[in-house]
Amino acid sequence: MAQYHFAAVLVCRSKGQSVVAAAAYRAGAILEDERLGKTFDYRRRGGVLHTEIHAPDKTPGWMLDRLQLWNAVEKVEKRKDSQLARSLDIALPHELTFEQNLELVRDFVREQFVSRGMIADIAIHAPGRKGDIRNVHVHILLTTRELAGAGFGAKARDWNRKEELQVWREAWADHANRILERERFEERIDHRSLSDQGIDREPTTHVGPNAKEMEDRGKPSDRAQQNRDIKAANKRMERLKKELSESQTRLIQLRRQRSGERMEQIQTTVRAADAIWKKDEQRQPPTPETPMEPPPPAKQPEPSPPRTPLPSGPAPRRRRPSSYDRIDQQNYAERAAKEAEEERKKQETEREREKDERERKPDRER
Repeated sequence: MAQYHFAAVLVCRSKGQSVVAAAAYRAGAILEDERLGKTFDYRRRGGVLHTEIHAPDKTPGWMLDRLQLWNAVEKVEKRKDSQLARSLDIALPHELTFEQNLELVRDFVREQFVSRGMIADIAIHAPGRKGDIRNVHVHILLTTRELAGAGFGAKARDWNRKEELQVWREAWADHANRILERERFEERIDHRSLSDQGIDREPTTHVGPNAKEMEDRGKPSDRAQQNRDIKAANKRMERLKKELSESQTRLIQLRRQRSGERMEQIQTTVRAADAIWKKDEQRQPPTPETPMEPPPPAKQPEPSPPRTPLPSGPAPRRRRPSSYDRIDQQNYAERAAKEAEEERKKQETEREREKDERERKPDRER
C-alpha cells in the first residue's frame, strides 16, 4: 500500500554543506561551486528519472538555470552559518504511473511553494538497486529568500515556522489521496502520527542512503539495526494482540455456555418439583361434598322472617401450594426462629447486666 514519508531539512553552511553540491547530487548533474572553486560531478549516479525547475511569474530567466540559480544563492549568503536552502524528501505513491506522479508533484509544488514566491528545483528518483522497489521518491530544493527585481531579497522568516511544515505535510496527503481516488485506488496516506491515528505501533525511522550504503558494504548501521528491532517488536506485539483477542473471544463463549447450563439446571429442578407436587395431589383422597347448613335464626324481641337457606353445592377447593410457596413458608419459619433466638439472647444479656449491677452496689443499698 502507499506509504507516507515527508522529511524536511535545511541545507546549512554551518554543517559544511554546499547547496550547489546538493543540487548536483539530486539532479545527477555536474555543477561548479564558484564560491568554493570546486566541481561536483554526479553524472554517473543512476536512478534520476526527471528534473525540472519551477519559479513564480516574472522570475528572471537566468534563475531557471540550475548552475546560475544555486551559485547566486551561495553568493547572496554571507554568514558562516547561513541557511542556504530547504530540502524536502517525499515518498511517491508506487501505485501511480510516472506521469501521474509527475502531475502530483507539479500541482503540489505550484500550490504550496511557487505561489508563495519560492523557486523549486525538482528531481524524481527511482528506487535503489538493492532497496525497496516501491521507493519512488522526489527531492525538492527550495529557496529561502524572496525575489526582488533581478535577484534575491530578504529572508522569508515565515517559511521557517513549524506551522508551515504541518500545512505542507497535510497538503501533500490531500493531493496524493485525491489523485489516488481519481485513479480508483483504495489506498490512502495519512500525514498524522501513528498515535494520532489511534494505531498502537512504534514508528520506524528513515534509514537514508548513507546507512543503506554502509549496510551494502557489510558495515553495521545503528539506524538500520534500530529499524529492524522496531519491526521485530511490532510483529511480536501484533501476535500478542491477536492471542489476547482470541482468548477474550473464547472467554465470552465459555461464559455464555456456562450461563446456558445454569439456566437449564434451574429449569430442570423446577420441572422436577412440579412433577412431585402433581404426584402428591393425585395420591390425596377427594374431599367429600357436604351441603352447608343454614345459620340459626337471630334472637330478636320480635319474630323476623326466616332466612332463605344458601344453595347447597360442592365446597371450594384449596389452591394447591406450589414449590415457590413452600420455599417462602420455609424462609419465613427460619426468619421467625432466628428473631426468637436473638430476642432470647438479648433478654439473657439484660438479666446478666442487672445482676452485675446489683452485686457491685454496697451492702446497705441492697
